[in-house]
Amino acid sequence: MLRQPNLTMIASIVLWLAARYFGWNFQAYPAGTWYFNPYCWQVLFVFGAWCALGGARNNRWLIDSSITLYVCIAYLLFAMVMTMAGRFPDLGHMFPHWLYATFNPNDKTNLAPYRFIHFAMIVILVIRFVPKEWPGLEWKIFDPLIVCGQQSLAVFCVGVFLSFVGHFELMLSSGSLFAQLFVSVTGIAIMTVVAYYISWSKRQDKPIKAPTPKPA
Repeated sequence: MLRQPNLTMIASIVLWLAARYFGWNFQAYPAGTWYFNPYCWQVLFVFGAWCALGGARNNRWLIDSSITLYVCIAYLLFAMVMTMAGRFPDLGHMFPHWLYATFNPNDKTNLAPYRFIHFAMIVILVIRFVPKEWPGLEWKIFDPLIVCGQQSLAVFCVGVFLSFVGHFELMLSSGSLFAQLFVSVTGIAIMTVVAYYISWSKRQDKPIKAPTPKPA
């Protein structure tokens, strides 16, 4: 990625598409496969690294194009309609079966192409309208997001454990709306607290530098 970012991005896309075509996935105990197929979902991480290492900057002409803007908005609106069609059968029946079946049920395991395109469209709009120097990024309200990102591994591990607890809670409550809100808000709060605690703990572990003695 540091030496040949474009070739790495292409290789990542090839691996993603090949895994979808050949059905590659890791085995899961006792019998099954990983819900988030690593061979497929890796393309999102590589895409993020590619953007951060200059991929987005080198293609500003495309990102700033008015045609690209219209395409992004149109696709996001279309994605919203297809998502709603999957949740409301009456709306879904209004579309041809081949179109409805393309997006429903949603292929999350192998990262369906329309999901990756959806992500890329959002990235393009963010890059276009949110400059890196925007003062709003330093607002205190975003501190929890920044801290959780800095402690992403711990937050991920805690989130895996909380997902089992949340699933158990939703089963006991029959998945009511209040239970879903409670599980979501509580889970986010716990992960944020864990991130802040780890950040604080790491600061305590850093040795305190002795003051430099002043010359006599």
